[in-house]
Amino acid sequence: MMLSECAGYYKSIRSVATLAVVAFCVSTLAEAGVVDIHPGADIPSVVSTSPAGTTFVIYPGTYRLESPIEAKNGDVFMGQTACAPPKTVCPAVLSGSRIIGPSASLNGTDYEVTGQSQQGAINITTNQCEPGWEGCIYPEDLFFDGVPLQHLYSASLPKISTGQWWFNYTNNIIYFHDNPTGHVVETSVVPSAFTGDANNVTISQLTIKEFAVPAMAGAIGLPVGITSATQGTNWKVENCEILLNHGAGARMNFGMQILSNYIHNNGDLGITGGTISTQDVSGIVINQNTISYNNYAHVEPSTGAGGIKINVTKGVVIRGNTITNNDGAGIHFDTSNESPLADGNTVTDNVGGAGIQYEISLTSATFRNNQSLRNGVPDSAGISSSGVGIGSYSSVGVDTYCNVIEVPDASHVNGMLVVASDRGDNPYPPGQLLVSTGNSFHHNTVIWDSGAAGAVGYLQVDAAHQPNFFADNAPPDFNTYHLSSLSSANFIYDNNNTQGNSRKTFAQYQKAGADLHGTADTKYTSGFPTVTITSPADQSSFASSVTVAASASDPSGINKVEFYVDWSLQDTVTSSPYNFHWTDGAAGSHTVAAMAYSKAGIRSCYAVTLNKQ
Repeated sequence: MMLSECAGYYKSIRSVATLAVVAFCVSTLAEAGVVDIHPGADIPSVVSTSPAGTTFVIYPGTYRLESPIEAKNGDVFMGQTACAPPKTVCPAVLSGSRIIGPSASLNGTDYEVTGQSQQGAINITTNQCEPGWEGCIYPEDLFFDGVPLQHLYSASLPKISTGQWWFNYTNNIIYFHDNPTGHVVETSVVPSAFTGDANNVTISQLTIKEFAVPAMAGAIGLPVGITSATQGTNWKVENCEILLNHGAGARMNFGMQILSNYIHNNGDLGITGGTISTQDVSGIVINQNTISYNNYAHVEPSTGAGGIKINVTKGVVIRGNTITNNDGAGIHFDTSNESPLADGNTVTDNVGGAGIQYEISLTSATFRNNQSLRNGVPDSAGISSSGVGIGSYSSVGVDTYCNVIEVPDASHVNGMLVVASDRGDNPYPPGQLLVSTGNSFHHNTVIWDSGAAGAVGYLQVDAAHQPNFFADNAPPDFNTYHLSSLSSANFIYDNNNTQGNSRKTFAQYQKAGADLHGTADTKYTSGFPTVTITSPADQSSFASSVTVAASASDPSGINKVEFYVDWSLQDTVTSSPYNFHWTDGAAGSHTVAAMAYSKAGIRSCYAVTLNKQ
């Protein structure tokens, strides 16, 4: 292996099979800007005295930071031991907390720890916390054996019960009720793990936990309210475990790549970011992450909580992520986003918010190949900011296809909605009226659970400003619906400006002009087939011909796979291998889809974009 190969290796290492190469490269690059970090080292100090472009190899152990790491241009921070969370842990641990259990004394009722002067920024109000959880505004947490306790909000010492704590910020005293004997008791003190305005920073193979991150900020990334196209750009965060940080795991900026991380059990969001300026943040890629169980602080979902929430971005790619069991939306595009792609994500069982939501955003969006299952159920506080599997709200050009949506049995939880409502004007130039136009919902599979009564359809609630709502959006079509009864009124499509939004049976839905080529049946307990185009990759180019290969499976077996080009049927294959040789495409970009039919009578599809030269 050459020296240059080692340097590149530090930015791309992924598997445990490369440990021997790690050792070789650490030795080889000893004089090429590599610094070994061992337990006991003060990482921020080491970084501050090292030149830009240094590779820091962090050996296994727990490093309790006293301040954030201020990265420099081109710096690389990587754990010495290869890991791939959640399958394997990352033993190099950066912690933003300190141990305080041994310092606790019993005052007769509660335990108290003095000398705790930390007090981070507060970015939200108590009204943005769920009822009873008003302490969510504070970035500091208290952990018992890695479990965050409920931070109480009170002007004076309250009654503290098991699982709760209170911080007297005036007198610098922490109070809690549980006996610390035999437990690891920690409190978070550092506002972030990695920050600064450096460009081209790589962070990999680390565990990053227990930072006192303010709400809407990230353990990794620029502070809230700061975005720049020239500073803090092109960061890569890969193969890390990011957990128990009070705000978000990561906050995005221009060119950020968040790849193959396990981002879970953070206080607010898994990933947040975007801008509050007029400049759309672009170049963001969020791929192959597991994002789950975020919002332990109980931030109100409509404020922004759950899996991913971003605003004022352009061209974001969110692909292949597993986003589950968050308190809040799975994927929420909120305010003036443009042209994102949400592709191939598994978004399931997120409570208190939508599966995938495009809200008051612009230009276009593509949502395809996603599984949005059982999302939107009210959370433990009875809150759901948007109970929908996939939704477009006063937004432009959402093209939704080849998704599977499962509607759960819960009140006010819907399958798919396109909504025209009065949301005013875009807060950013040119300040246009926010409207619902150019939306399309086609070739999707919708399944209702037993007892589920949620709706699919288009809602007109702003006829005064959007009188052409039904003409300006393509009618839903070519979708398949599976529900317990064909007499159920689970559909909305008035096709007029009465704003009645009356519930309809599928037959009435079709009569109103929706899903004229769609179907509905009562096969709602048969699951759905899994289908993927395995080759060529999305956005591939070819000159004259190409073989499209798909895989498909279902417990009942696969009856057939149909291949479409721009939704025109090209071929039907009844047995594996499911291949289609395409030779007659016109030059340009084309949507190529594989539609699998199970022997149980359910279909689903998977699509890619291919470019004919």
